[in-house]
Amino acid sequence: MQPILTSCPSRLGPYLLNCSDSDHTMSSLSWPIQANSSLSTLVQGTVPAALSLTFRERLSEGSIYTLSGFDVTRSSPKYRLSDGPIAIRFNEGTAFEKLPTTTKVLPTEHFRFQPYDHILELANTGKQLPDVMGELRAIRSTITDSLPGPPRVMLTLRMEGDVNVVVSVFDSLAFAFHSKLDGYGRKPRIVLVTGINPKIFSGKLYLNGTSATRVFFDCEIAVGKIAFERQDFKLVI
Repeated sequence: MQPILTSCPSRLGPYLLNCSDSDHTMSSLSWPIQANSSLSTLVQGTVPAALSLTFRERLSEGSIYTLSGFDVTRSSPKYRLSDGPIAIRFNEGTAFEKLPTTTKVLPTEHFRFQPYDHILELANTGKQLPDVMGELRAIRSTITDSLPGPPRVMLTLRMEGDVNVVVSVFDSLAFAFHSKLDGYGRKPRIVLVTGINPKIFSGKLYLNGTSATRVFFDCEIAVGKIAFERQDFKLVI
């Protein structure tokens, strides 16, 4: 992939929505950022493996930064977390500074929900990592239910049109889910899961968690609060 523009001197005011180790290339860190411009745009950024330790410790989700000296590339067609045509890539000359506050109004939530039929179309393509939200119907776990296999949590969610899907998170994500659930103190009604990778195996659809996956319960976020407060939950895309 060739950069469209190299070592861009412009300064952006991005809001870091999510930061995660990439499990697709194993050579970069990847996150979506909310670029501060006249029209807010979600942009995905990457850090080369050689620079990951340098930058990773200085970045925190939910923070605002000024950013300069970066490369601009075409967005990868694989495992996309945003629909933007371009992506930001950090280099050795990239400089950024965390801001304590800003007068700009920047969205703090951005989700990419897809209808069930579209998720089916994305299965096994590796093109997109969409988000899903639904009413929690069941939790099964190899950690707490004495099921065989490596650490895995399977969440059955009811989406729009009474369609049930199963979202699976593995290993450290599975333990993180149980920790979150224990801290929550009760079974949530609404669950939102980000960055899932749809797969079809033996004719069945599986929604698997990735390094970009985050799990939210009920009223933790605005869109979840709206769904939670509805008497008859029905996800509207």
